[in-house]
Formats: sequence, structure tokens, C-alpha cells
Amino acid sequence: MTEPPLDLRARTLRAALARRPPARRVPDFARPYAATVAMLDALLAGLREIEWAVVVVRDWDARDLVVHLSASDGLLAEAIDGRASSACDVLDRTREAISRCPPPQDARRAWRWHADALCDGLCEDDADRRVEVGGRRMRLSDHFAARAFETWIHADDIARGTGRVLLPPPAEHLHPIVDLGVRSLPKAFAVTGRDLPDRMLRLILDGPGGGQWTIPLGTAAAGDDPVALLRMDVVEFCFLAGGRRNPASVSAETSGDPAVTDDVLAVASAFSGP
Repeated sequence: MTEPPLDLRARTLRAALARRPPARRVPDFARPYAATVAMLDALLAGLREIEWAVVVVRDWDARDLVVHLSASDGLLAEAIDGRASSACDVLDRTREAISRCPPPQDARRAWRWHADALCDGLCEDDADRRVEVGGRRMRLSDHFAARAFETWIHADDIARGTGRVLLPPPAEHLHPIVDLGVRSLPKAFAVTGRDLPDRMLRLILDGPGGGQWTIPLGTAAAGDDPVALLRMDVVEFCFLAGGRRNPASVSAETSGDPAVTDDVLAVASAFSGP
């Protein structure tokens, strides 16, 4: 009997999610997150016991990544309730939770509970509410885009580590993730000490969910005309921003000032986690 391709489940699931909204009704700004949660949960449901122990990122296995996502979701839930956190809190909580060695299915259930709880009680008016998580104060819609991004990246980590192929989110879910990554570039330049207040970049990201942006490469007022152009695949940009691509070898077309485009590629992952 011929076995089906490894990516068949991923392709079937993605098609189903594109046609069917999540069972839980959530505001539009939280739908990309809810969909990536459903995708990861379906992936985890298919893991064999031995696959949970496969190291997929640094020294973390699939269970550890699920514990980490649960810790991150918990911090956002606390921020929504008005409690502040520091940048180190998520890693401290992750390590503490991992040290308790929860069984994989217990870790999965706890993560899914946190993920569902995040979406409970939300309304469209919450999108512009500003909350601070780990020292970063952003609109709630941006926090949910960040949660969708991290959930997708770690789902892909687990899929790759266990020999599976996970396709990217559909375009309508991918675009808010990409837009947040692009809008974060000026802050990325600032936190890495490469602030270029008088420089503008033209960024073109090809593929479903992509687009075109003209953005300042610093937090101060910028010049009028782009000094460089960077063009690349939208999914490759996401993996670059997520720390899953080498800036020196990622596929990209550039023109204009090469120092500027090199810096953009280098700082894109400034806010990536494990």
C-alpha cells in the first residue's frame, strides 16, 4: 500500500481552515491567531509519542515549544487584565514549566486552554486598545498578529522536526503578520543601534499575503525618497523575521545602497524569540 505524502494532512487542513472559520467566534483581528492555533492543534494531534521528544529548536522538543507558547499566551492574557511583565518573564515561565516535566498531552491541553481563553470575551472595539507585554506596548490587534506569527513559526518548527510539511497561513491571515513585521523594522533598527532616520526603504514582498511598503529606517523623521529597494518572497521574509533564515544567504533582490539592504536583512529578526 502506498503511503500518502507527508504534506497531505497539512494541505488538507489548510484548505479546510480557509473555507471554514474557527468554531469559536472571534473578532476579525484575532482570526489569524485562532486559525494558527487550530492548525497547530491538529498537527499535535497527529504526533506519535516518540515524536514529542524530537528536539526541534535549540534544545527544546515539541512539548517544550508548546509549553513556551502557553507561557507567552498567559502573559498576553495578564496584560489584557492590566498586569505588566518584563522581557525575561516568558523565558523564566517557560523554563519553570518545563522543569515540572508535564506529559505532552497535558501540555497540549494547557496550551489550548490558554489560547481559547485569550479569544474569549473579545470584541472588534478591542483592536486599538494598547497593552504592554514584555516591555512592548502595542495595539491588541498587533499583539494577536504577533501571537499568530509565533504560533505558526513554532508549528513549522515541529512539522519540520518530525518530517512533515506545513503550508503557510492563507493570504488573509498572513498579511496582518507580515504588516506587523514590516512596521517593526524602524524599531528593530533603533534597538540594534542602526537607526537611520534620514533613510527610506522600498520593500516588496511577493506572493499571497504580501504587498508593497515605503518605510523609514529609523524612529525619527525620514527623507522623501527610498535609498534602496528590497524584494523577496513574503514567506521567506516571515521566516527571516522569525530567525529561521540566515540574513547572509536568504534569497532577495536588492538595488540602491547595499549597506542599507544588508542592514534591513540583518535586523529583521530583532524581535524573534527562540
